[in-house]
Amino acid sequence: MKTRLPVRVAILKRKTYEAPADGRAGKIRLDFNENTAGCGPAVLSALAKLTPQELAMYPEYQKPTARIARHLGVKSEELHLTNGGDDALRVFFDTFVEPRSHILICEPTFPMYRYYAEIAGARIEVCRYDAQQRFPLNDVLSALRKKPRVFFLANPNNPTGTLVGPAALRKILNAAPNRPDFFQSRRPRSSSPRRGDRRKGFPRLRPPRYAAIPRKHCRAGLGRGRAA
Repeated sequence: MKTRLPVRVAILKRKTYEAPADGRAGKIRLDFNENTAGCGPAVLSALAKLTPQELAMYPEYQKPTARIARHLGVKSEELHLTNGGDDALRVFFDTFVEPRSHILICEPTFPMYRYYAEIAGARIEVCRYDAQQRFPLNDVLSALRKKPRVFFLANPNNPTGTLVGPAALRKILNAAPNRPDFFQSRRPRSSSPRRGDRRKGFPRLRPPRYAAIPRKHCRAGLGRGRAA
């Protein structure tokens, strides 16, 4: 007699996440936010110095956390190192998103927003980029009036490359002034709200602190994320 373990309904209903396909070496590879030029010489040199024993060990976190915290100007207990940006997102969902929470995203976008939202059993509302891949600002402003638990914004967007500028970001913040706003940021500095905006009516606004270490400093399979 076979025993069948019940699977959560949220898992059965979610869309499948398609992992990178095989045979992609030597191609342009613009589909997974990879550094197509490869990592820098300093990274290769550091990897070459690792001993077989070090490669077989679980990583140590205390000293790297303290060093990165000093660099970011935060306390060590306010910083969490993760196994890439995807793991940081998973920790975020585990911590802040309850089943049936209202999540707002704009699609097409980074697929892990929807992936983790579906696993969490969240209610997902979608605003869509138009045929010219323009950001649906008016739809987002309207959706924010429903007070979603989280609004995810990839800026510039992955995979469209669409950039949401400072003026549009301020409108988004004004549309939800009393809600916590979380930005996942893979953006140039010019597109992020400035520190001074905290004094201009956005007391809850903090500089984006969730990001993956740039691809030029690592390889995709050895990525590390940070959340502060």
